[in-house]
Amino acid sequence: MEESSLSRAPSRGGVNFLNVARTYIPNTKVECHYTLPPGTVPSASDWIGIFKVEAACVRDYHTFVWSLVPESVTDGSPIHASVQFQASYLPKPGAQLYQFRYVNRQGRVCGQSPPFQFREPRPMDELVTLEETDGGSDILLVVPKATVLQNQLDESQQERNDLMQLKLQLEGQVTELKSQVQELEKALAAARQEHAELAEQYKGLSRSHGELTEERDILSRQQGDHVARILELEEDIQTISEKVLMKEVELDRVRDTVKALTREQEKLLGQLKEVQADKEQSEAELQMAQQENRRLNLELQEAKDRQEEQSAQAQRLKDKVAQMKDTLGQVQQRVAELEPLKEQLRGAQELAASSQQKAALLGEELASAAGARDRTIAELHRSRLEVAGVNGRLAELSLHLKEEKSQWSKERAGLLQSVEAEKDKILKLSAEILRLEKAVQEEKTQSQVFKTELAREKDSSLVQLSESKRELTELRSALRVLQKEKEQLQEEKQELLEYMRKLEARLEKVADEKWSEDPATEDEEAAVGLSCPAALTDSEDESPEDMRLPPYGLCESGDPGSSPATGPREASPLVVISQPAPIAPQLSGPAEDSSSDSEAEDEKSVLMAAVQSGGEEANLLLPELGSAFYDMAR
Repeated sequence: MEESSLSRAPSRGGVNFLNVARTYIPNTKVECHYTLPPGTVPSASDWIGIFKVEAACVRDYHTFVWSLVPESVTDGSPIHASVQFQASYLPKPGAQLYQFRYVNRQGRVCGQSPPFQFREPRPMDELVTLEETDGGSDILLVVPKATVLQNQLDESQQERNDLMQLKLQLEGQVTELKSQVQELEKALAAARQEHAELAEQYKGLSRSHGELTEERDILSRQQGDHVARILELEEDIQTISEKVLMKEVELDRVRDTVKALTREQEKLLGQLKEVQADKEQSEAELQMAQQENRRLNLELQEAKDRQEEQSAQAQRLKDKVAQMKDTLGQVQQRVAELEPLKEQLRGAQELAASSQQKAALLGEELASAAGARDRTIAELHRSRLEVAGVNGRLAELSLHLKEEKSQWSKERAGLLQSVEAEKDKILKLSAEILRLEKAVQEEKTQSQVFKTELAREKDSSLVQLSESKRELTELRSALRVLQKEKEQLQEEKQELLEYMRKLEARLEKVADEKWSEDPATEDEEAAVGLSCPAALTDSEDESPEDMRLPPYGLCESGDPGSSPATGPREASPLVVISQPAPIAPQLSGPAEDSSSDSEAEDEKSVLMAAVQSGGEEANLLLPELGSAFYDMAR
């Protein structure tokens, strides 16, 4: 197989095919790697097909597989994916060029790969020439490509193991640093807790001092309030006493007024009785006048008929009526004069009632003022006692406050010193934590860099591993082909060996018959055999090739009676075992045997000639049989 060529596919629609080889083995599955550009949304309806290069329609595919939709897709980054074509669906080997094409769900071709072929592997395709410089001399080594790839894979694996060990060491260091940071954080938390406890104690002392100060201020204010209250109560007592005296004087005056009003009321009641009697009398007269008026009206009604006769009498009656009217007007005037007297009497009654109520209220107020005065005197006495107790307690609290203040000042000085020491410790711990955080950040950055390098190395190792697997598969296929060829050569070797044994048996038989018939010839040949080694020994320095035995010729006719050559280069033809003429009819058997024997002789002569000519082609073609034939030729 030709050397693999890894290249990127020309972009059509943005899809790139990676690691596309020039040739693929037909009976092995093919793995296709491709990259979708950023922004492309993969779909389960997209597919990758193997097309002929000259195919113009998406339906002219040879085989296809559905594309895989990745589980997680990152926006703005390319998507790497791969698919596999099964060996049973691949094209047959030949000179036809194929290419991968990516077809989306709309039936549009989004990318295609460089052309490639499907061919059977050849043994010499997987050899790689390496050049080594050792001591100033260039050495060319021909090694299998699988060995080179395996060495590269081992080196990558070793480098990956070293990086993993380095990563584990860094992780251990990071763990130790984290434990140190945790210990420092615990120490810092303990220091902060102790500082918080001291601060709480300081706050408690401050609160107690504030409470004592507030209590002292409250007691001082209460004392001032009590003194002011006592003064106010004394002023109120004096004011109430003056008011009581004024109320008593006013009460006496009101009593006199009530007596005068009572006498006036009695007078008004007498006048009212007289007016009522006059009114009753006037009312009786008025009733009588009304009755008489009604009677007169009746009489006037009766007298209208007798108007002419009684005009004088009517005049008298009119005068009498006028008199009655005057009397009635006087009565009404007297009744109108009695109305103001009624009003005055009603006002006098109301004034008397209000005076009585005022007197009752003044009595009640006087009683309440006397009770308030008694209560005020008792409260004043109690307040004086409380003020005396408060003064004693205030003196005790002042003494206790002075003691607490001195103790608090001492504790405050100690707390300030401890707080300063804790602040120094906290500053040191903060600086140490910052330094550790910086170191941890640097370690994280380095570990991130190492992770990135490991990921990159892993990706490259995976790609190389996939390539190595593919090439290993090709090598295995080539090895199977070589094994088949080797088996065929072994079979041919066995056939040749068997045929050579038969030939040797025949030659021995012919030689025995010949030697038995002509002992003289045998003596001559023995003499020739004794003289040939000396000649060959003398000629080794001149021509080493003359030491090789010439090929056996079964069809050559030699002169048995010829004399041996005197020169060293003429000795080799005398060693040839030639077949005598009388034996030729015996070796010519049936037609099939003679044809097979002639073919075997031709193959043997070709192999022997190849061995004698240098053995390079035989060693390349038959690495195991070449040495055997070469030894046989010697």
